Amino acid sequence: MARRPGSGMRWLLFSVSGRLSRRAYAWSLLFWMVVLAVPVSAAVNAAPDSSALTMAGFGIILSFVPAAWSMAVTSIKRLHDAGLPGILVAVLVIPGASFFMLLVIMLWPSTKGPNNHGPAPDHPGY
Repeated sequence: MARRPGSGMRWLLFSVSGRLSRRAYAWSLLFWMVVLAVPVSAAVNAAPDSSALTMAGFGIILSFVPAAWSMAVTSIKRLHDAGLPGILVAVLVIPGASFFMLLVIMLWPSTKGPNNHGPAPDHPGY
């Protein structure tokens, strides 16, 4: 059976197209928090001025870039699902407003049925 063009981990974490349910959005954020926790934990446990600290720093940088992109595109897909414009993701980089925007993204209900960005994420076969 062939997969739909909007399925798979690469689509979920790195593609801007489509819609994303609140549950899938929360799981993707949790995934990246765990991924980012590994090099941060290594940096915290490393001795000062050690090569382990340097490697942990490189690990933080290398894991942050795909995590930042993925969190941005999953937020855009979540905004699409809520019927809001994807450009609102820019509010996430404003320090005072980012917490409230994250709450909006997490709690705003999905639009019923298909919209301009595809079928509803809870649609059978999605």
